Amino acid sequence: MPVSSQMLGIPGDECICGRRSTIRHCPDCGSSRVYGRSGRVHKHLDGIERLVKTQFRCQGCTHLFIDEERQFCQAPAVGKKLAMQKVAALHEAAKTGDTLTPSERVAAESVLKAMRSGTPLEEVKPTLTLSEEERNKLETELRRAHLHHLLAFNAKQRTDHPGPVNEYVANGIKQFEQDWVKASRA
Repeated sequence: MPVSSQMLGIPGDECICGRRSTIRHCPDCGSSRVYGRSGRVHKHLDGIERLVKTQFRCQGCTHLFIDEERQFCQAPAVGKKLAMQKVAALHEAAKTGDTLTPSERVAAESVLKAMRSGTPLEEVKPTLTLSEEERNKLETELRRAHLHHLLAFNAKQRTDHPGPVNEYVANGIKQFEQDWVKASRA
């Protein structure tokens, strides 16, 4: 999803993800469509539930967060420079042996493979090449599927919880790529 120019960070007012830090946005998906809820019990990052003055909910992905959690923003990076910084950070994390999520591990392995082959990172192409528009459409459809899955779970029509939206989307994209490779070989 394109980011408006008002949301792009400026020097001195930049979040980790590249958006403006003074404009409140979801630390999970980056959407600025959030609303506050007062006097709520919130499960903090350390797993303990405590009463907070204001809790925020993203209207894009339904993620619940508080202002203190925004410093650990996991929203998708904005701009080519920030995407390259994330790739470099994944490369460093893989070299030092830090714990990575499965999607981060796949990305780090492809970066390491490119480094070994001597190909510059800018020229590395994935096996399945999607345009930015196609990838955005796929992510949107997967986010919609996550929402339907979550609604079915809450209505007790399904017994399996879909998990966090970013993991759901990453797993969906990975499954799509695997299915595409299988279909292209057949």
